[in-house]
Amino acid sequence: MGRDPCGIRFVLTAADTESTEQQFSPWKQMVYASVPARFAPRFFYKKNLKQPTNPDGTAVVIPYGARVAEAILLRHYPPEDVAVCHPDQLHLFVGPRTRAVGVSTHNPIGAAFSTGVYSNIFGSTARPINAYETERVLFHPALRKYRPKIIAGGAGAWQIEKTDAFGRLGIDCVVIGRGESVILELFRSADEGKSLPRVVHAPEPTYQQLVIPHKRSTFGIVEMTRGCGRQCAFCTPTLETRFSVPPEQLLEAARANIRQGGRVIFPVSEDFFVYRAGAPFYVPNADALVSFYESVAGIEGVECVPLSHATLAPALVNPHLIKELSRILLGKSILRNPASSHPDKTFLSPLIGIETGSARLAARTMPGKALPFQIGDWQDIVVEGIQILNQNNWFPVCTFIVGLPDETDDDMKQSLDLLHRLRHNKVLYVPSIFTPLDNTRMANGHALKTRELTKLQWEFILTAWRQSLDFAVVRKRSNLAWKLGMYCFYYGRGRWTHGPQFKYPAMRFAGVSEQKLSPHLYLKWDGSGNGTDASARTPRLVAKHAQETIEQLARSQGNQPSSLYGIESD
Repeated sequence: MGRDPCGIRFVLTAADTESTEQQFSPWKQMVYASVPARFAPRFFYKKNLKQPTNPDGTAVVIPYGARVAEAILLRHYPPEDVAVCHPDQLHLFVGPRTRAVGVSTHNPIGAAFSTGVYSNIFGSTARPINAYETERVLFHPALRKYRPKIIAGGAGAWQIEKTDAFGRLGIDCVVIGRGESVILELFRSADEGKSLPRVVHAPEPTYQQLVIPHKRSTFGIVEMTRGCGRQCAFCTPTLETRFSVPPEQLLEAARANIRQGGRVIFPVSEDFFVYRAGAPFYVPNADALVSFYESVAGIEGVECVPLSHATLAPALVNPHLIKELSRILLGKSILRNPASSHPDKTFLSPLIGIETGSARLAARTMPGKALPFQIGDWQDIVVEGIQILNQNNWFPVCTFIVGLPDETDDDMKQSLDLLHRLRHNKVLYVPSIFTPLDNTRMANGHALKTRELTKLQWEFILTAWRQSLDFAVVRKRSNLAWKLGMYCFYYGRGRWTHGPQFKYPAMRFAGVSEQKLSPHLYLKWDGSGNGTDASARTPRLVAKHAQETIEQLARSQGNQPSSLYGIESD
């Protein structure tokens, strides 16, 4: 594609923070949703966002959603009418002939779950880096000069509608939801000069409308499944019809990524354990999972295969599957920690939602997470599941939600008790403040501001951070720097921003003696003061009682129990 001085008809782009493959770690991208832009001048991090481009200025790598939109447009328009580029190259492609610019958004306003704590800890008006970078796209001089129609989509598009930021950001149309069924119509309308609807709530696409792009996407993402079926009340993906993409299509897309210079393939899913599972969906299809990941890892040129979102119950259903996936994937991991027993000290780190330690809240908001077990055993499921993962060098990133509707102090105490039970395990915690999402059963829930958090809620957040710090930051100097940073932050800003309830939890993070903190906090790290040291229990009853059911469920999928199920064949 040569440069056209009049511009390209359709241009697709995304903020650099969404395209970066910094150290091939998706978790590095989370930093940009956490750090306020006003405390991080762009020259500090812009070298990490430097993006490769093709000789004509188009993007080599771009987020998966933009690649989907590109593939749809290229089915109906010639290649010279569609350009995908990074923000710094927009001036090369946007001109008087440009009819529409599609912008992929992940966190355009700074209202994502992670921002609720990680950026707003500096104050409720703090704007994270990725919101700043999105504005940098939308305020680009070429867009302001030629005024093409701006169509925004992606996982964060709902934030634009919720805050009515259309005029401020210069956005003509926002697509909420999966866009496969509406993208072509919207771009055609823009091409014909028609007015666009301000908001399009895209209907759920059918399996036949699924588009699998064959151009390189950020982190080599290939979409493994849609939907999950566990029906969590605070989640939108669970509302989607669950289906799995055939392995041959996924492998074709993976090979295309590698041919175009990629080195990482990231199969994404709301819960990769449901891949090609039959009925019941919560019993993993071990044969399909092992076969798929072996095929991906076996592609020449693949150096890294990260794990996506997952749930804990499948680890109890089939511990042997965890062992098999470790055998395949530990050699394809770039993550390292001295606690790993692998010869190269590598580990795997799926994202797992624990969300609460309260069985009562879990039963109200996410009973499906426990299947095929009882939600009343939620803490035992979590503890035993984490133990199984750790034994196989899986050190998960686990999310918790603080401030769920109807949450009480007793619920928070139970979550703190669960942290205490897990204090010797290898886990990185990501607590966030509840954010109501449209179309969920909790859409009308109240999103707390950090100033509204109770002392128990702050204790949970900062205890979780402290446990993460002590596990993940292995260099003593860096660990100490984090703690001193919190101490300085509290006295310089935190006590004014968050009030007196922030003090003692912050001091725990800062490393102040537990003996001094003990009278002021609920959780006693020495095991005293809370009845019993819950971590001393060995929760094997759940798996023991469920073994017979598991065997029956494995057979019901049409798979004879084999070594992949950890069950001997008849």
